[in-house]
Amino acid sequence: MAARPRRTTLELHCLDRRCGTLLPSDTELCDECGGTALGLVSDSDAILLGDAGERPIGFGLSSARANVIGRAAPELDIDLVRCVGSESVHRRHAQITEHDGTWTVAHLGRNPLVVSRPAGTLVVQPGTTSELRSGDWLQVGRIRLRFIVGPGQRAER
Repeated sequence: MAARPRRTTLELHCLDRRCGTLLPSDTELCDECGGTALGLVSDSDAILLGDAGERPIGFGLSSARANVIGRAAPELDIDLVRCVGSESVHRRHAQITEHDGTWTVAHLGRNPLVVSRPAGTLVVQPGTTSELRSGDWLQVGRIRLRFIVGPGQRAER
């Protein structure tokens, strides 16, 4: 009988805004970028989960401020430059904020920004804002990210 693949719980993420690699809880150093600034996934108010090639990534979001997503710009909170398809992401593509328990995404660029959920798909037009719900898929250009709200959320691979 074939052995079942072992499921690894990824409880940490690299805090480098260009990296975000998800890592096991016993990690002391990000094996992707070499960074030592690691944070618990559960400490984030919300998190964006995705993939950078073969590596799972997770970027923590703060409810206390705007979280700007883009590519290769110094003022970003989340830099998607290492993700496959990042050339479709504007330098300042989107901004995620929370107000009174409601998370929203604003479209700052011109290339696609799409929110997908079981009830349907919503294309967010440039210059407009849409509500985000936990479990929504956010497509930034050609990059798909999963939006999860709540401390204590765990990312599994």
